[in-house]
Amino acid sequence: MDRGEILGLYEWAIGVCFRCATANTATTHLGEIDPPAGDHYDIRACEKCLVELEEERRRYAERTGREYTPGQLGRCEL
Repeated sequence: MDRGEILGLYEWAIGVCFRCATANTATTHLGEIDPPAGDHYDIRACEKCLVELEEERRRYAERTGREYTPGQLGRCEL
């Protein structure tokens, strides 16, 4: 799968990337953090960081003999 196909598996909106801190860029929602203090943090990744995270997932799956399916970042795996 190429970069464009992987990016197409996610929904995008303007936000701040949790990984590189780039603001006002296209990001995808990966999760949320709701600490006891009551604050709410939306975890989002930009296109560049998402592709890097997907590549890390692919390499991990390869090393551990697991199946890799792109487009699963931020989805709960039970």
